Amino acid sequence: MTQFDADLFLMLTAGPQAPGWLVLVASFLASSVVFLVALGLLAGWIMGRARFAVLDAVASGFLGLGVVQVIGLALYRPRPFEDGLGLNLMNHIPENSFPSDHATLMFALAVSLAMSPLRRVGLWLLPLGLAVGWGRIYMGVHYPLDILGGAVLGTVCALVIAAIPQRRALWAAIERIYTRLPGVTR
Repeated sequence: MTQFDADLFLMLTAGPQAPGWLVLVASFLASSVVFLVALGLLAGWIMGRARFAVLDAVASGFLGLGVVQVIGLALYRPRPFEDGLGLNLMNHIPENSFPSDHATLMFALAVSLAMSPLRRVGLWLLPLGLAVGWGRIYMGVHYPLDILGGAVLGTVCALVIAAIPQRRALWAAIERIYTRLPGVTR
């Protein structure tokens, strides 16, 4: 499986002759999209759009990122550039590669929102999550199985959060506190 992953990586990653415009697109996908999605969730929260769905998504993302850290402590997988494969076009530091925290976060958010009143947003985020994963492979910082592992982990985390019925009471308390802040309108 490792050789398959390396071979697939070499087919998908940027080579020395990669077009500059494609490197820019991949860089944007790999680095900026997660931040923009977070801003979108914040805007949804402030505008009062399905706040419980936003909290489910955020909880799913945090759970996923926490599990990624535990996996990284228990099982180190080098990044492709640490193995001498491809180019590190992001000037990324050497750290655990599996699973991808970007893919974990994107899929945790996407799947969580897809199971909520914000279903369309979640379904839109699924292909965007794949694009983020491709960007991270293209830029040389992840193997394809890192992205797949993140997608699976993010999905599982969204399902775990959705299965906790007690979260609704906590979300209601958080929303109540927020709406009582000075200057906040419902």
